[in-house]
Amino acid sequence: MKQWMALAAWLACSALAFGAEKGDPAGEAWVGPMRAVHAKFAGQQGTVACFGDSITITMAFFTPLQYDVKNVPDDLKDALAWMRQYVQRRCWRDWKGPEWGNEGRTTTDWGLRGIDGWLKKTNPEVALVLWGTNDTYQGPNPPKYTDNLRAIVQKCLDNGTVPILYTIPPRGDQANNPKNTKHIESFVEAARAVAAEKKVPLIDFYQEILARQPKDFAKTLLGDNLHPSYPKEYQNNFSEEALRQSGYTLRNYLTLRKYHEVHQKALAKTPAARGAAGEPEPKGATFQGRPAVFVPKLASAPTLDGKPDDPCWKDVPTLELRRLDGDPKPPLYRTEAKMGTTDDTLYLAFLCSEPGPLVSQKRERNDSVWQDDAVELFLRPGPEAERDYLHLIVNAHGSIQTALGMEEAGWQPPSVRTAVAKHSWAWSVEMAVPLGELKLPGDKARLAGPWRLNLARGRPARGDTPGEDSALAPTESDSNHVPALFAYAFFAVFGGKLPAPK
Repeated sequence: MKQWMALAAWLACSALAFGAEKGDPAGEAWVGPMRAVHAKFAGQQGTVACFGDSITITMAFFTPLQYDVKNVPDDLKDALAWMRQYVQRRCWRDWKGPEWGNEGRTTTDWGLRGIDGWLKKTNPEVALVLWGTNDTYQGPNPPKYTDNLRAIVQKCLDNGTVPILYTIPPRGDQANNPKNTKHIESFVEAARAVAAEKKVPLIDFYQEILARQPKDFAKTLLGDNLHPSYPKEYQNNFSEEALRQSGYTLRNYLTLRKYHEVHQKALAKTPAARGAAGEPEPKGATFQGRPAVFVPKLASAPTLDGKPDDPCWKDVPTLELRRLDGDPKPPLYRTEAKMGTTDDTLYLAFLCSEPGPLVSQKRERNDSVWQDDAVELFLRPGPEAERDYLHLIVNAHGSIQTALGMEEAGWQPPSVRTAVAKHSWAWSVEMAVPLGELKLPGDKARLAGPWRLNLARGRPARGDTPGEDSALAPTESDSNHVPALFAYAFFAVFGGKLPAPK
């Protein structure tokens, strides 16, 4: 509230004060240890890192699980629905490539050299780990391979990340070749031994392939005698026939089954460190553990000039943004916001402290506005943590970018208005969005709330000074796009009221 009063003063005088799965030799020995590991985890739930070689970097692995799958067994239908909602969107496709810990032609030597950096960059709740196929050709062989794999797994555990380890698939050149088979199986046994020693969950990919195709695996579940196969007719299909004909489909199936088991038996049973003690309780009203915001009806519409000093803003509650990653320390650059409506328009105002030059430029609509000094609105009528939220970004020049979730074409409201004002050590912005352009449902009870809401600010890096991201409801990650951690909003204009404290 003090900053808003200070803004009015500046405008007047030019100063602003502002368990045993098939193929898992460890049985359920991993359950207790992985609960203990997860208790140390201080990152974002639903984050999954993929560490490995070309069998992992491909979009044929893991990514297809975000889409519809045919012939899902009854005991996996709920698991698939859960996974598609639980996994953070950025993990499906964005975390592919060498900077994220997966690259073709790599070995455990490469993995061990990079694992510290990838864990720091992603801080994943779960890591899917498969290296070894290239090691079988060029080394390292066991016991060095075993030592590397052990060290990679241990670094995950030390980070509070639950690793799911895989055995390598068979190679085509081992068919009817006892010498090659013995060589390949030495790597398989090494992974099994590490999983048992470290008490981590294991997907025995090697055994699962041979169980389905003991003789013809090279012609069916391998596509080139090395990589798993992925014939089009068996993609995203969990029928028994598909699991006998498509190697990547089989790996995805096994991953879904094991990941869901790990969540049910370990992750969901133990609060993570951030959830248990790391992040302070949100200040003010809450709903289901997240910040709750009452959006009042304004006595009159503000003058849209970027200077939120109109009388209608005076008694509107001030919303203070916190560090996006959930760090309890206050942001270095303070940001406050206000929200209100008239009968037909949603109004927002932001005050952004800024002691130095702005990083911003006048842009065409939707032209990478997010790269600048900017503020953001995330809004979805209804309480569900779905991805179809309305997204509005406004930079320090008043340029805008809009989207429905991550789909730019999904929401392009024609009548959004913005205004920006620049002050001695801050910048402020007002925006107006007609309520009729918010994709409102017809259900009056749904309109009364709760809605999902987040407000955010992005401050780009300046030279050697790192950037800073803040939000009304921290997403505990480096991404704003985590709707499960958005706040809740109740709009007076639709009859909404804050729930009574429990």
